[in-house]
Amino acid sequence: MKNKLFFSIIFIIAVIGGAAMFALFSDISEKKAQERHYPLMLNKVSDLNPDIREWGKNFPTQYDDTVAMKDIFFETPFAGSLPYSKLMRWPAATVFWQGYAFAVDYNRPRLHFYSQIDQIETMRNNKEYLNAHGLPAFNGQPGFCVNCHTGHLTAIMNDPDYDKILQANPTESSKLEMGFFEVDKENGEKRKLAWTKMNSIPYFDVMKMVEEKHGKDPYGGSHLGSSCADCHNPDDMSLRVTRPGFVNAMVKRGYEADLKQGIKATRAEMRDYVCMQCHVEYYPGLNADLVFPWTKWPKDEPFKIEMFDEYFDEVHDKGLFQADYRHKQTDAKMIKMQHPEAELHSTSVHARSGVTCVDCHMPYKRVGATKVTNHTIQTPFADITASCKTCHMQSEDELRDRIMFIQNRHAHELRNCENDLLSLIEDLKTARAELAKHKDFAGLNADEQKKAISEVLKEPLWMQRKAHIRWDFAFSENSYGFHGPQEAARITGQCQSVAREGQLHLANALSKYGITIALTQQATIPEPPAKIELHHGLVGTPPSDRLKKLDEDVKNLNFK
Repeated sequence: MKNKLFFSIIFIIAVIGGAAMFALFSDISEKKAQERHYPLMLNKVSDLNPDIREWGKNFPTQYDDTVAMKDIFFETPFAGSLPYSKLMRWPAATVFWQGYAFAVDYNRPRLHFYSQIDQIETMRNNKEYLNAHGLPAFNGQPGFCVNCHTGHLTAIMNDPDYDKILQANPTESSKLEMGFFEVDKENGEKRKLAWTKMNSIPYFDVMKMVEEKHGKDPYGGSHLGSSCADCHNPDDMSLRVTRPGFVNAMVKRGYEADLKQGIKATRAEMRDYVCMQCHVEYYPGLNADLVFPWTKWPKDEPFKIEMFDEYFDEVHDKGLFQADYRHKQTDAKMIKMQHPEAELHSTSVHARSGVTCVDCHMPYKRVGATKVTNHTIQTPFADITASCKTCHMQSEDELRDRIMFIQNRHAHELRNCENDLLSLIEDLKTARAELAKHKDFAGLNADEQKKAISEVLKEPLWMQRKAHIRWDFAFSENSYGFHGPQEAARITGQCQSVAREGQLHLANALSKYGITIALTQQATIPEPPAKIELHHGLVGTPPSDRLKKLDEDVKNLNFK
């Protein structure tokens, strides 16, 4: 009897186990079938229409991730997506950028959904506002910004309808041919035709073309931010780079152009390149060419800040590019760093280990049978488990503390850098005033006097430029040092030493005219600017009390 009961139990367990195994294998077979059909591109898409709603019909998960960025606003110590005013949080920047539009309006960027909207709405693109706030000669931004701040670039570069739109709307740009590229089929390169012409068209003229062609709605119209077409080939969704400035710069560094991908590269490399094509330093060169200053950055090597020194010194001496602006108070020739995440990341242990931008900012997730990258592009703070714990075994709290320590230390050294650079600027202002009273300069007219004094102060003015490059690089790079902590620390350290060296050069220059001044050691931080009421919603709001408290703790080294 007992044997019968035993075998009955074994039989039941075997039946249940068999059913479970059958269900498991059925589920595996179903998921494999799903994988074989992915990607399922039932809706044909094209570069001529980069509307994410159309591309999203094939990839609803990625589409949902992308549009989710519209409603995400959260704060981290130095990043996040809350668009508060950086000038109100760190007002020293208003002094460093005097004579340039960034001194008037500079906010924490929102997520990629807003890359076009923010560019349209910033006061840096408002001619009348800037004319009334210290930049009377400003005539509006050129089309350079369109290179990265629109999802419509592939359409602009390839759609012949833009020629017709230009002719229908006469402007200074109406004589220009568009037809941006022709293909050299023998070597697979795209030859530049009139891409540079687009860069010289007034920014709002370019956006007017986009609006007439694609409408105004925020998903596919003139406000379209980053789009699928920016990074994916419409034929098979393979990764590619689409920004000509990046392709040109990489070719000059020794990389090979590619007809389909933009640059010949592995898939892993492309997971960096699709981000690198915009998250870089650049400037408007001669003939309206968008230039990445990378010719001193050797192929397959980490970046060093001295490579920018060498590059910008060379183009200055050759008369190819003197400055982004002249400092309003000191007359120094200034370089404005943009957002050099690519350069700093190349110096990191992550880069040396093959960790890409996408690994951290678009980590994998499972949707049914498929593993996809999360297209809600954010700081790793948004999901430390997915972004960091695939490699790092520490707890989320430990990893978060590590990130914050790196960023807090960077912030502390950056504040020291700001003090030293402000000190140099204050002394340069004093020196100019003292020299203006000297008999060698007092009798000159205003322009002659300004030029003559700038020649006397040539060395300290050049030191201001060099220290500023380092401050601006460390300040405008959006990871706040995390992308390359060692190089970032070296850069902020150099900023401090170069600024103080500039004060010594200044004292030596003044001694030749019998002038002595007390060199500034502790500079005065200006008052934060007022909120710009023309902004909408959260844009340009004051930083929170939490961030103010953090900055005070950083200043006093009250962090672990």
